[in-house]
Amino acid sequence: MRTWPAHAPADAGQPDLGEVLEFMRLLWAVSHGMQKTSKHMARRLGLTGPQRLGLRLIGRFPGVAAGELAHLLRLHPSTLTGILVRLERQGLIERRPDDNDRRRFHLFLTVKGQRANQPSSGTVETAVKIVLARLGERRVATAAQVLDALAEQLMHPGRQGEKTN
Repeated sequence: MRTWPAHAPADAGQPDLGEVLEFMRLLWAVSHGMQKTSKHMARRLGLTGPQRLGLRLIGRFPGVAAGELAHLLRLHPSTLTGILVRLERQGLIERRPDDNDRRRFHLFLTVKGQRANQPSSGTVETAVKIVLARLGERRVATAAQVLDALAEQLMHPGRQGEKTN
């Protein structure tokens, strides 16, 4: 059985948790780090990690509909609504009604939102960028497959794991 991380010897004062528990421990560490960084971002930038990710995606896809953004973020639309309300209150985004369907809105960055959309140090995004650059394309692709499969399993717990390539 392989333990994670591969470079840490089992006798380095760390008990052998087994593959599943060790992987879960690492996921919780990542989650905790993201939460901590998100709180720091809120104090420093006025945006939490999820708010900044939403802002960055609206900047990348101007005019995206809220439902499409929820799908991209893998969030329930009601969860996204809270993020969008806060971004709108801060004057970072604006909602424009769809010309053909007045129930739909398209999201755009304001001038203030465009300024906030610039890369910034001390963000979750910057930490991810640094680590991805260090790991190389093949390792990142493998990690992305694992995280995608895990996210899918967690969102749909009744599904049995399908084999992926």
